[in-house]
Amino acid sequence: MTDAAKLAESLRATRAAGTRIALCHGVFDLLHPGHLRHLARARELADLLIVSITADAFVTKGPGRPAFAEDLRAESLAALRVVDHVVITRDATALPTIDALAPDLYVKGSDYLDPQSDPTGNIARERALVERHGGQVVFTDERVFSSSTLINQFLPTLPPHAREYIASLKHRFSADEVTSWLDKLAKVEVTVVGESIIDAYTDCEVLGKASKDPVLCLRRGQVTSHAGGALAIAAHCRGLGAVTHLVTAFNARDARTHPIAQLASLGVELHWCDTDPRPTIRKERLVDERTQARVMELYEMDDSPLPPAVADAFTALLGHTARDGRHADARQVTIVADYGHGLLDDAAIERLSSTSTFLAVNTQANAGNRGLNSLSKYSRADYVTLNGAEARIELRRRHVELVDAVPEILTRLGAGRALVTVGAAGLDLYTSAAAAGSIVSHAPALTPHVKDRVGAGDAVLAVTAMLAALDAPPEIIAFCGAVVGAWAVGFTGNEQTLTHGVLSRHVASLLK
Repeated sequence: MTDAAKLAESLRATRAAGTRIALCHGVFDLLHPGHLRHLARARELADLLIVSITADAFVTKGPGRPAFAEDLRAESLAALRVVDHVVITRDATALPTIDALAPDLYVKGSDYLDPQSDPTGNIARERALVERHGGQVVFTDERVFSSSTLINQFLPTLPPHAREYIASLKHRFSADEVTSWLDKLAKVEVTVVGESIIDAYTDCEVLGKASKDPVLCLRRGQVTSHAGGALAIAAHCRGLGAVTHLVTAFNARDARTHPIAQLASLGVELHWCDTDPRPTIRKERLVDERTQARVMELYEMDDSPLPPAVADAFTALLGHTARDGRHADARQVTIVADYGHGLLDDAAIERLSSTSTFLAVNTQANAGNRGLNSLSKYSRADYVTLNGAEARIELRRRHVELVDAVPEILTRLGAGRALVTVGAAGLDLYTSAAAAGSIVSHAPALTPHVKDRVGAGDAVLAVTAMLAALDAPPEIIAFCGAVVGAWAVGFTGNEQTLTHGVLSRHVASLLK
């Protein structure tokens, strides 16, 4: 096993001699008869067969996938007589591998024959690249099996109660019904309002205790930065297909940094105020490079009220975007991500409350605001998200059952729905009902392991707020929230952006 570039170099003489090369690409999480027939047919069409597999970090088959690590999947394929070489593609698509190997034949299964069946749109891009290199895409006609169906049935990665939930949901909604609601997100025009945050992860080597003081000593290593806060939410909304505006503030010196500049490439329309001399909010996590455990967090920010001129300019931006609906037939949604770091003052909140057609709000409780940031600042909202601790802070009561507390919050805000995350127990979506007080739709946690919780709530807010604005069924909103939460905790911070294709594939995988 090697990477595609090295393999291409080693095959240069073989290709020059006229050897016909075929490439198959996939996850190959569980080898089954369909795979074996597909690979055998591909080998019959060429003189040499290369199989590339998607690396673990880029598998989008649902929570807990892949079931088998990349080295085991590669080893299994390499043991097959018909396979000549195996490479691991460290990318979400086969495009880098195709570009490096330039295969004569790119062989796919018959389930990819209809490009409309691929929600990611990757097949069309792969075909274009293959043909650009002078190759041809070929489809085999073997009997179709589903690794996801087999794994869900015989090698489940979820606990029994989560499997029971999925089985019950499948009786009420098909994967097509759920994804049809995700398709409607393209009919949403969303304005995201909130603090821009740069999330930095610094790898550190733990050296141990200082010789003279009880102090932990670290050696600083590589720093990786991601878009956080409202930046991440706007990216998720755009990735899901919505027309997206972002109203925020940051120091102008950071406008060209990758976490902010990448939004334009995604198609987000940015409206912002310069906060100079106060810095763009930066939250740095020091991470032990051996265990990946966070050792410490450092906040760089000035959370005092904005200078009057900047505050007025920011509020004026809110009024501009509220009147600037570009698509008359789109559902207008405002998502407020209030992290309590000084951006949203009373005037801005009043403007949002009085002008937003559909207002979704999250007021985060974090170490930087010490419980001083709550929904009580807002006079109204149509949809809110919060966690159990934030709900108790909202009511100033520690020992209260959420099923009693949340309807009180809904009533005070006039909100139709509230989503409450409850950690390892999953999430609950409360829907106001005049006769019953409120109806609760529960979805369990759908991930067998958690790598990093940072950013998960932001991703859940993005998708569930838009679905709530579209008046999707509560069970679908809760399920999609749980799926997105499981997706988001599988990697570090906001290093990945949610897309319609990725979410659709996760939904389809779970409901097979």
